[in-house]
Amino acid sequence: MKKICLLLGTALLLFITGCTSSITLTLNKNGSVTAEFSGAPGKGFKELLKASVDSKDAENKEVVFDTKAIKKELEKGGFTDVKASSQTGTDIYIKMTDPSRKSEYFTSGLVNVKNNKLKVVLSPANLKKFYESTDEQTVSYLDMLLSPVFNSDTMSEKEYIELVSSFYGKDVASEIEQSSVSLTIVNPDGKKSTHKIKMSRLLTLNETLQLE
Repeated sequence: MKKICLLLGTALLLFITGCTSSITLTLNKNGSVTAEFSGAPGKGFKELLKASVDSKDAENKEVVFDTKAIKKELEKGGFTDVKASSQTGTDIYIKMTDPSRKSEYFTSGLVNVKNNKLKVVLSPANLKKFYESTDEQTVSYLDMLLSPVFNSDTMSEKEYIELVSSFYGKDVASEIEQSSVSLTIVNPDGKKSTHKIKMSRLLTLNETLQLE
C-alpha cells in the first residue's frame, strides 16, 4: 500500500478525527467552486494511518500525507489552483478549485448550486453514491472507518462507536465520538454560514441534511 494520497477532500475529512476539522466551500463569481480542508488526526487514528504506510517506507512513517502526490492526483482529477501542505506530516491543508463543477462532489449530489447559491445535501443515498464513484484507494481508506452509511446499513451512533471500539480500541472510538466537522459555505455575495456536524452522526447518517 502506498502512502496516503486521497483524491477528494471529503475522503480526507473522514480520516481526520480527534479534533474539529474544517471545510470551506466558496462559490466564486465565475461559477467555479473553491474548497479548503484542514485538520489533523488524533493520536489513536494517527497510529492507524502510520501503520498503513508500506513497510519499505518505514523510515518515513512520521509522514502520513504525501502532499506532492495529493496535489498531483487532484490536478489529474481536473482541479485547478491546487495547494497541499502539511506542517507535521500528519496534519493536512488542501485548497483546490472545481472550475466546471463536474467532480464527484457534484455528480454524487453532495454539493449543488441553485439560484447562485451553494447547497450541501448530506444523505445516505448521496454519501453512498460518492463512495461508489470515487477511486479504489479512497474506498480502501473509507472502509477503515467501518461506517454503515457507505453500505446502506442502519446503526445508531452508540452502536457504531461500540463497533469501532471493539475493532480498533477505545482510543480511536473516543476520537471519533468527540470529533466534528465544521462546514462553512460562502456565496458570491459574501454571505456565509457555518455548520458543525458530529463525526459519528455523519458516519451513521439516517436522514437528509440540507445545509446552505
